Amino acid sequence: MNNQSLNLITNRHQRVVAFRVDTHFPGIVDNGDNICCFHSLKPGEISRMCKSMEAKLIADIQRKEREGKRVHRGTVIIIWAREFSLSGKCHYHLCLLFNKDAYYHLGDYEQENTLRAMITGSWYSAMGLHLDDYRGLVHFPENCRYVLNSNHPDFQCHYQELLNRLDYLAKIETKIFGEGYRNFGSYQIDL
Repeated sequence: MNNQSLNLITNRHQRVVAFRVDTHFPGIVDNGDNICCFHSLKPGEISRMCKSMEAKLIADIQRKEREGKRVHRGTVIIIWAREFSLSGKCHYHLCLLFNKDAYYHLGDYEQENTLRAMITGSWYSAMGLHLDDYRGLVHFPENCRYVLNSNHPDFQCHYQELLNRLDYLAKIETKIFGEGYRNFGSYQIDL
């Protein structure tokens, strides 16, 4: 699936940027009489996150068009893997692939219309939470950005580096099978 997704987007776009992201569920904080940070327990959180991300990207393009800015449409692919820590807590590893002409960096944490804010906001929306409810549920690992340029001499090397990073997500020992939930998937957005 990873190789297929990478081939699809690199065939459509000469320049691709990929971001690795980890998303976590909040802990439930018991403050005596009231429970804080009770997130949505409905299944399908990764689907809700992907749909929220799609809506945010469409809104971002529409905003840029209204402002008279140049817009680069294209394909966005979200690859995800569901994992469980040793303590049994579920989390997701994602890789978001973009046309680099449309999006090329995550942006500042504090700014509203950045890719970082859209990714973070999408996860919180999927959880039914506000960012102020519980911080730190979205993590951007060190070296989370990869750039692929099919015309660059090092394209195959960079492609393989990203593929190796994605293959790590497929490790069996952190998955739970037989519960009726998918452990891997992808979501394609055509803008």
